[in-house]
Amino acid sequence: MSISKMTGAVAAVGVMVVASAPAFAGDHCVRAGASATAVTSEIAGALAKESLYQSNVFAGRKARGAAKVTCKYVGIVTTCTARQVACK
Repeated sequence: MSISKMTGAVAAVGVMVVASAPAFAGDHCVRAGASATAVTSEIAGALAKESLYQSNVFAGRKARGAAKVTCKYVGIVTTCTARQVACK
């Protein structure tokens, strides 16, 4: 099975999790996060980072620093979570 067929068959779901963080320099900042599940950690990580980027764009936030991605292998799939500070 080719990679394009595998990614089409993978049910990847991004879930936005936003928690308040301390304000930085008077800005309204949050620690935003997004998760994705896929067959490989590379695909799940890329989907989680893209979901995080999209959630920041749609909420009108600008990202600060690099996104931190953590992955956990569960059964035959990998779930990755991307987190990043973002401010309005």
